[in-house]
Amino acid sequence: MGVWESIKDFGKYSNQYLAAFSVTLLTLSVIASYGWTSPTLPILQADDSPLPITSDEGSWIVSILVLASIAGPIPTAWSIDKFGRKYTMLFAAIPAIIAWILIGVADSVPVLYVSRFLSGISYGMSYSSMPIYLGEIASDPIRGSIGTLLTVMAKAGILIEYSIGPFVGFRTLAWISLAFPTSFFLLFMWMPESPYYLLSQNKDESAEKSLSWLRKRDQVTDELAMMKAAVERSKQNKGTFRELLTRGNARSLIIVLGLGALQQLCGSQAVIAYSQQIFEEVQSGLKAHESSIIMAVIQLITAACSSSIVDRVGRRPLLLISTAGCAVGTFIVGLYFFLQQQGVEVQGVSWIPLVVMMLYIIAYTIGLATVPFAILGELFPSNVKAVAAAMYTMVASAIGFGVAKLYQVISDELGTYVSFWIFAVSSSLFLIFVFMMVPETKGKSLDEILVEMRGGQSRSLKCGSCCGRRKSVKL
Repeated sequence: MGVWESIKDFGKYSNQYLAAFSVTLLTLSVIASYGWTSPTLPILQADDSPLPITSDEGSWIVSILVLASIAGPIPTAWSIDKFGRKYTMLFAAIPAIIAWILIGVADSVPVLYVSRFLSGISYGMSYSSMPIYLGEIASDPIRGSIGTLLTVMAKAGILIEYSIGPFVGFRTLAWISLAFPTSFFLLFMWMPESPYYLLSQNKDESAEKSLSWLRKRDQVTDELAMMKAAVERSKQNKGTFRELLTRGNARSLIIVLGLGALQQLCGSQAVIAYSQQIFEEVQSGLKAHESSIIMAVIQLITAACSSSIVDRVGRRPLLLISTAGCAVGTFIVGLYFFLQQQGVEVQGVSWIPLVVMMLYIIAYTIGLATVPFAILGELFPSNVKAVAAAMYTMVASAIGFGVAKLYQVISDELGTYVSFWIFAVSSSLFLIFVFMMVPETKGKSLDEILVEMRGGQSRSLKCGSCCGRRKSVKL
């Protein structure tokens, strides 16, 4: 019965999942470009490299993408309300397509730098617009799982790069990867625009058609009326940075920026970008690329599972478990590298950091890799979502650039263990932040969440949905 009910539910929401799948193909592309460095850097730094690079140039190849992603949200914040969510994301695919072509024809390091810069622009545009679209097209019961599909596709992109990269030339890998943004563009151009955006443009008839297609039913009058009411409330104030500092929005901004910082400072991006080099140091008996592929498979499976539990377990518990797991995992791996550097015989226990790294990636994926994007699409009224998403992406990217660039510098100068212990301390401190600040939004409508956030009722957000509804009525 449970399986049959799940099949019926999927059929009921299949159009929403189709739209979410097509748009997150862009995520697969931009994250594949980030994961591309793990199998590629060892090839480019080898003695027989087809395009020789230094360790410092390698760190720039990693970090330029993250640095450029800071600029991506700037045009996005304007475009997403001017041209809509759909066309903004179609625009974002263009630099991604050019970037893969440049790698395919690259004959110098500067060409790689330009390619990585363009990938970063696409990365920034995607991550500051996609959560908004996903949050606005999803029905309340599946909003969490729809939001986490973004992470599932991201992990699929990493797995593809890790699995193919060690066995083909870096240019061949680029031509293969070019299929991802191209497929996104060709498929997503047929998907509907967000009904929230269409209502904000007074295109009520188009909004009704969009919502009817997404919900697979003709009668959407009640839900459309609720959406229109939410849009009208949002229109009362301009979607500016100053509006983000008002009561309710300011607290939401602190929450999402804190989660964005945590995503980077827990060490996830360094692990993804430098995984083969990290596993080379572990010396577990497996080849480094084999360990990386296993890690990517575990990531993908975990992300797929988390998409089904985020709407059952809730956002807040998953974040707490995830952050604690990252803190413990990075501390243990750091301890292994510390003992190794001190000359302690650790060969007999070299399996420990490999297992812990796998557990770390599971902990990261079930919460920190998925939940922040779902929360980003839930905590803000539609008039400031674009600005909030841009702020989130810029702050997370700025911190991510520091992590991506300094990881190699700190590891080379002080030891890999220092980098991992910095990640452990950061995760431990942010565990307190998550416990004190992050609300539970499971099972609540966007309208209800906004009323509670703007009312400042932090307790009502942390308790059950029934309690939350009683509070919203009083407000």
